[in-house]
Amino acid sequence: MKCSQCEGFNEKITIKEPYQYFNLVDQLKEILIQGNLVIINGNCDFQDVKSGKALPNDFIYHTFKCGRCNRKYQLAIETYHGAGGKWDIL
Repeated sequence: MKCSQCEGFNEKITIKEPYQYFNLVDQLKEILIQGNLVIINGNCDFQDVKSGKALPNDFIYHTFKCGRCNRKYQLAIETYHGAGGKWDIL
């Protein structure tokens, strides 16, 4: 079943560079304001994640869900070893 509210988030994205991660974070902050996605957990305050600011952990993850159909997504990045990260559908 397709959900018109979250259909545009269903592309898996591999993050190879820090700017890609911060671009996604900035986009997700706007999407959270609109209410299309809701943050359901994470290992740090999502609002504290900002480009140019020290990252709060070596591994950062946040799980989101669609406000309409409850489909879950995760944004995760491993910064310590530079392994990158991903946007994924759970």
